[in-house]
Amino acid sequence: MTGVPTQNGWTSEALFAKALLFVGEMERHTPDDWQHRLWASLSLELIVRAALANISPVLLADRKDWRHIHYALGYPATAKKVVPLSIPTREVLDILHELVPEFIKELRDACVEQCGHRNAELHSGENYFTGIGTSAWLPQYYASCQVFLRSMGKDLDDLFSDVELAEGLIASIQDTAAKSVGKDIEAHKRLWEAKNDEDRAASVQQATAWAGRHAGHRSVCPSCGSPALLRGSRQGSVTTDIGQDHVVQKQTMLPSAFECIACGLKIAGLSKLSACGLGDAFIATTTLSPAEYFGLYTEQDLNEARASGGEPEYEEDFNEF
Repeated sequence: MTGVPTQNGWTSEALFAKALLFVGEMERHTPDDWQHRLWASLSLELIVRAALANISPVLLADRKDWRHIHYALGYPATAKKVVPLSIPTREVLDILHELVPEFIKELRDACVEQCGHRNAELHSGENYFTGIGTSAWLPQYYASCQVFLRSMGKDLDDLFSDVELAEGLIASIQDTAAKSVGKDIEAHKRLWEAKNDEDRAASVQQATAWAGRHAGHRSVCPSCGSPALLRGSRQGSVTTDIGQDHVVQKQTMLPSAFECIACGLKIAGLSKLSACGLGDAFIATTTLSPAEYFGLYTEQDLNEARASGGEPEYEEDFNEF
């Protein structure tokens, strides 16, 4: 043994305590002040790392050297001049997107953009935090923080002093999404109704053939009622059922995009999809042969089979019956 594990700077508690300090600095400035956004961006990195460390500090460790994982476990360094390294913030966000269902793609993308602007602000001569209105980033910041706090068993008032402001801005995202998607649906509905019966029938026939169950989750278009497709991002763990002739794996999917080729309606983002009743999770089912699942064929075998024009025995199925 190299000693008894101790607390270090990668624990969720330590990271959250420092985030509190940075949020305190943020709240000393008004939201339209560039320093408000600077401290918000710095606090965001600490909050996302605290959320991941709450699952396990080991997930923060750079995996190129086992010593970084050893440090994350709470043990002291075992070699001289070893500086513990953690993974980049972008990778932290990607992991949380997969492990925390509420951290949807829109919020992940907003956090990635925020961190990118912070890097440009700190490491270049550009002024990314000047002249940007709060509506472009602050609601997403509070919404993301709320998700991270909930994942740690905390509330908004554990981090922010003005909870009413935070809750109001979070609600504004939902209202904006609902208004926006409502206008899009009505516009495409009017275009659909303007078509003659023959054109509508041909469009429905084309959409029915296009909306295959293996291309996405089949749905019904809210504008024209035609078959359409939902696509999503994978969330949570995979369940595996091993049978004699095949292996079935299932995973929850959160909708991220909708498309109807009959009327042309497209909707992107879970918040908009939820606002029009298309936000329910669905299941992606993959059926494999035992040989595929257990890796009984080499990669070369599979490449040769593909090159010969052979079709896979099973395809992914996004629809449960």
